Amino acid sequence: MNNIPAYKTELLESRTRKIQYLFESRGHKSIIKAIEYTPVAKRNGKVIYNLGFGDYDEENGNIFDDSNSNNGDMRKVFSTVLNTIPKFFKENEEASIWIQGSDSAHKFKELCEANCKKNCEELCKNFNRRIKTYRYYINKNFVALSKEYILFGLKNEKKAILTQYIPNNEYVGILVFKKK
Repeated sequence: MNNIPAYKTELLESRTRKIQYLFESRGHKSIIKAIEYTPVAKRNGKVIYNLGFGDYDEENGNIFDDSNSNNGDMRKVFSTVLNTIPKFFKENEEASIWIQGSDSAHKFKELCEANCKKNCEELCKNFNRRIKTYRYYINKNFVALSKEYILFGLKNEKKAILTQYIPNNEYVGILVFKKK
């Protein structure tokens, strides 16, 4: 899916319907990370999975998707997340993937503003930061991605209307289908 080096992932067997890939981020320190596909809705008989990602708590199996590790290997970690998408679709051809950063909800913005350390004042610099990373990748690789995937974007969380993805537009969420 991309040509950036990635970490090797391990599929974690689960008794639930969620799908987890674990890997070790080896930057400034060693951190176990998890990529999780969780079923969140069903439309027209097809399951929509939320793509979650974050630091993995081995004791209880939880993922902390709001933490910033700053481990010095962000590009390789992001590449690892992207590399699980074709694997996911290989096993779940009829499914779709929902992508929305944990920093895209309006409640995040309110919490961030209350504890802001960056003195953002009018415009929160942390708001939508994660989804911007996905949008940047999609925009840069749109032609190649369009050969394999159908992409939709959500412009506004309050008005939940999906539109066909157009590069360089602002979206708070992205829905991905695998072409047949």
